[in-house]
Amino acid sequence: MMSVLAPPRLRPYQPFPLRVARATRLSSSFVRVTLTGEALADFAYHGFDQRINLLFLPPDTDHEAFARAADWRACGAPLRVYTVRAYRPESAELDIDFVLHGDASPASRWAGAAAPGDRIVLIGATPGHPVTDVAWRPPATADRLLIAADATALPAASAILESLDRPARAVLEVPYADDRLPVAGRHDITWLVRAHGDRIEPAVRSLLGGAPVTACVPPGEDEGMVWDVPSQAAGSFYAWLAGESRTVVALRRHLVGDRGIDRDAVAFMGYWKR
Repeated sequence: MMSVLAPPRLRPYQPFPLRVARATRLSSSFVRVTLTGEALADFAYHGFDQRINLLFLPPDTDHEAFARAADWRACGAPLRVYTVRAYRPESAELDIDFVLHGDASPASRWAGAAAPGDRIVLIGATPGHPVTDVAWRPPATADRLLIAADATALPAASAILESLDRPARAVLEVPYADDRLPVAGRHDITWLVRAHGDRIEPAVRSLLGGAPVTACVPPGEDEGMVWDVPSQAAGSFYAWLAGESRTVVALRRHLVGDRGIDRDAVAFMGYWKR
């Protein structure tokens, strides 16, 4: 009697060997790299601010063989967290928007020089497993949505806004005026330009009726991982804060401590630390 072999079970997160389809300069600070590859057939797209990891292997690495290896976690190559800006399964294309800052990091260096055919390994979710790569978790009752993000979180914030079925209020800080990239949807967006002296924390405080002061988190208070995504949010208000660690800590403290908002209604994520 012949037996039919079952397909291999997909791990919750696994490597996807991909190649660059194109790289598009969007503005002074942003470049969009579109990745493609047959491996995306096993990618689970969850929308909103879905996180993925990128492994920056040496160019002469056999990326396909590497992705099949059982011990890929021990490779020692630089690994960075990004968010999916858009995914088009019909054409097997996935967009990632990068903030460029020269050769200061492996990701910026790679994205700044990315060209069609370049290889990269993406670590992402596969179908049939619990969703743990999305931090946007508002309750169904929330009809007052606040999103505050700096440039590093702009791709995630934009993807959230374009995924929503209800309007939201957003405060988005970018380095230069031409970094105010298009965001689809009927949302109330306040753009802040750092080159003009705009800053995200006083703008959010002013928007909510608080004193428009600058950040006041003493150095050392936010040591360690700045990341809290409550899973028991309820009520009519929900805030998603992402960007520089001390700034989001100060904003969360203002919302919870000064404005009396339930801490379970505020998700805050430190994408980087000054």
